[in-house]
Amino acid sequence: MPKRKPITLAALRGTASLTKRAFIVGDENEDGDFDEIDEDVIVATAIEENIKFILMSLCLNTSIGPIVTKAMLYSLITNKTQVDKDLSELRNGNKIMWFSFRSSSTDYLMLFKDYDSVLQKILPDCNISYSKFIDAFKNQNDVIYFSKIDLKGKFCLSDDAINMLIGHKLLIMNSNSMYEFSVPNSGNFMELLSQGKNRILSVLGNRPSNEILEKELLDMKLRDCSLGIKYLLYDLIGNGQVKSVKCGMGNLIRLIKK
Repeated sequence: MPKRKPITLAALRGTASLTKRAFIVGDENEDGDFDEIDEDVIVATAIEENIKFILMSLCLNTSIGPIVTKAMLYSLITNKTQVDKDLSELRNGNKIMWFSFRSSSTDYLMLFKDYDSVLQKILPDCNISYSKFIDAFKNQNDVIYFSKIDLKGKFCLSDDAINMLIGHKLLIMNSNSMYEFSVPNSGNFMELLSQGKNRILSVLGNRPSNEILEKELLDMKLRDCSLGIKYLLYDLIGNGQVKSVKCGMGNLIRLIKK
């Protein structure tokens, strides 16, 4: 599994803003457990590199595409305000795509280059000029909602092209008749994510101590965990539903009761 090389805050932006003992689930020790950084060292990694690290280390392979949830980044860097700020900067710089799945209040992310690959596959099927579309898209990446007038004027899309994009689930329309870009089959992804997390929470909830050794959990063949147990743990930790506690036998994954 690739090891991330931490970057000091001084090298990143000159001003330390992260708290000490930021929990980083991405760094593993020789036993494959998640570790936390040294108490006296404040370490940060560029958000874009964290996204790449998760995707590389997990080798996520789904029909949806390489995406991560924002909560996964919260499990890597504990300063949520800084994460949100960095994500906004990356979105404005056309480095990432940032989407929200309203029904589950889940924000999920995709590297722009990966989303661009999706566009290159779909746009020709919709008789849309890729070069014209991508130029307009980059100029509007910080905009979430578009009217049909926007789509026709700024993206030069016809009614037929708009309908075809909707058919490919690259474009969705909300209850206010406004449009937003999406990841095809993201609804299926959210269902798999929810099912997998609930399965892990059920395993923990059925244990008297509400905890399990991480190694034991990772070795389990659990139903509804097709996204991968490690991938799901990133999200659960970032959402504050479970935590990793170091013990003599490795790391414990412990249910957080609310």
